[in-house]
Amino acid sequence: MKISVLSFQSLLPLAALLFLTFCNPKADKQAAQIAVSDTLNPWTKLEWNNDPTNFQFVIVTDRTGGLRPGVFKKGAEKVNLLQPEFVMSVGDLISGYTEDEAEINRQWEEFDSYVESLDMPFFYVVGNHDITNKVMEDIWKQRLGRTYYHFVYHDVLFLCLNSEEGLDAHRSSFFSEDQRAYIKQALDENPDVRWTLVFLHKPVWLSEGHLGGDKPEDPSGWKEIEGMLQGRKHTVYAGHIHRYTHDTHENNNYITLATTGGGSRLRGPIFGEFDHVMWVTMTDDGPIMANLLLNGIWDEEIDKGDIEDYLKMEVQRKVVNIGTPLEVETFPKSQTLELKLFNGQEVPMEVNVTLENSEHFQFGQQNIQMTISPNSLELVKVSLSLKGANGISSEDLRKELDQLPAQWEVTYDFKDYGEIVINGSKDLF
Repeated sequence: MKISVLSFQSLLPLAALLFLTFCNPKADKQAAQIAVSDTLNPWTKLEWNNDPTNFQFVIVTDRTGGLRPGVFKKGAEKVNLLQPEFVMSVGDLISGYTEDEAEINRQWEEFDSYVESLDMPFFYVVGNHDITNKVMEDIWKQRLGRTYYHFVYHDVLFLCLNSEEGLDAHRSSFFSEDQRAYIKQALDENPDVRWTLVFLHKPVWLSEGHLGGDKPEDPSGWKEIEGMLQGRKHTVYAGHIHRYTHDTHENNNYITLATTGGGSRLRGPIFGEFDHVMWVTMTDDGPIMANLLLNGIWDEEIDKGDIEDYLKMEVQRKVVNIGTPLEVETFPKSQTLELKLFNGQEVPMEVNVTLENSEHFQFGQQNIQMTISPNSLELVKVSLSLKGANGISSEDLRKELDQLPAQWEVTYDFKDYGEIVINGSKDLF
């Protein structure tokens, strides 16, 4: 950085005009001009936090696995407000779990429309929803080519891995010999980078035998990869479990991100359940990471549409919940449930809840309409009966129970924005 000092005493006693200049790729202009007194100045220092080797990027996480429509699209819009240099991912970008080629391509076209709206590059990483079977793997390769790759940016190595080579969505992870050889070569070719960042979908280190565990077996091949990383400054990012966790291994950070639209109870940071993006600033001392909740990122003009989008994210999974344990071991013919109806806003909430019966389960009251005071909780007792289930196994009844939905509609009347109606649904159990 060039610094030049010019006399400025005619305008400010005992002062000088300090010109701070640095390379501007778009124009050769002075970056800062400020009059500096040699006694007192109303600032702390003039060491600008603009190291040209530092850079910022964003990580988005699971969109699917209980997809909540609209959240990721809104997240992409909010990423554009942040203007990072590029965007990384940790997989589960489409719903997948099908061999219907037309449907798989439709899902990719929908997802691509979101990331193509970004002002900056987006880097794909494979998740179990993205490559569940050979058909999906072939389509990935047709559309995107490699399933694992690396690049170097400002002397930082980015390793984007494929934890899904076993083509088994429920397997912990699998890294082929070819992929492990590729990783070794990438690391060998970049031995002196200032940091290595690893991106994969499944957090293998949370399973037994990793991060110092005692289990010697390692069918995934991850321990071999960890051995390659040993002695190298690195950070590892994953998703999959839809819950934010942070572990350390030999002073290296291992992080699972929560969701950017995937299934979540959204109970908040205490439970690691929230929709977010991670903002990463890369420095010589490693990445500085900030979790930005989607409902905390706003543009310069907050209008009614923004408030609607905020409420859709804020109240999902919170309006209706079960307040008492359900007896599922013996499945009595009738039991009483306690529904929790919650209003976390500063205005009254009109709520209309519809409980849907199934083949063998029937609610004593299917429709509930109430006004819930601001920032308050109401408890409603509802009976649940079991009918015509002779000869049905407990396992089948449990599956049926798991799919009993509650449909709800809430209405708020805000002074500044008027009436806003939000619809939602959830499986009760």
